[in-house]
Amino acid sequence: MKIKKGDIYVIGFLLIFSLAFAFAISNMTSREKGNVLVIEQDSKVIKEVPLDKDDEFRIEYGGHFNIVKIKDGKAYVSDADCNDQICVHMAPIHDVGETIICLPHRLFMEVYSTDDANNSRAVSYTHLTLPTSDLV
Repeated sequence: MKIKKGDIYVIGFLLIFSLAFAFAISNMTSREKGNVLVIEQDSKVIKEVPLDKDDEFRIEYGGHFNIVKIKDGKAYVSDADCNDQICVHMAPIHDVGETIICLPHRLFMEVYSTDDANNSRAVSYTHLTLPTSDLV
């Protein structure tokens, strides 16, 4: 199969379009620095930790563990005994809305800011529930 001149144009256009789209999406997201890490397990808040103080703690679930570290205002999972290790390989989080999730241990960590006008956590759509009654 031979690549034609038109194929190169299409590939170039798609590459430029996808880069422009990625750039636009990254500029739309909030880059506000958070100051609180909220940790949930089984949809229950188990810990709220300030990001301005270096800390390390162990979270246990069903005989398994995650070690969460906070360093230089960023939070990350430094060690875990889950099989996939996805949470360990995720980048450190520090901006509002960024998350780290460990599905095997049902662990959900999200960065919030308490510097808003209401001095409360931002709304997270992952915690909203739909009404159970029929709307029609």
